[in-house]
Amino acid sequence: MRRRLVIAVTCVALFGCAASQYKFTCSEQACEVETAGPATLDFQREFGQTVTVVETKDGRVTLEAAGARETLAMGETKALGPLQVTVTNVKGENAYFTVKG
Repeated sequence: MRRRLVIAVTCVALFGCAASQYKFTCSEQACEVETAGPATLDFQREFGQTVTVVETKDGRVTLEAAGARETLAMGETKALGPLQVTVTNVKGENAYFTVKG
C-alpha cells in the first residue's frame, strides 16, 4: 500500500499567513515525512494515529501522538505512544522523519 499526500498553506485573513506544509509517502509499515512548520498528520489509515508537529526550532522537532510528546534532534529515535519516530534531518523549520507502527 502506497500513499502520498501533500498539504500546503493556511492563511488567516487580516493577520497574515501561517505556513504549514507537509508531505509523506508510506509503504510497508513506515512513512517518510517532510514538514515545514506546525502540522497535523493523519496516519489513521496506516497506524490508527494522528501525529502533530508542534514546533521545529533549534535543530529539534517536537511531536505529539497518542497522548505522548517528545522532542527529537537529528539522528534520534524515540517511541511516541505506539509509534516509533526517527528524525533524519532538521533544517530551520523543516523536519524530516520516519514514522513506524
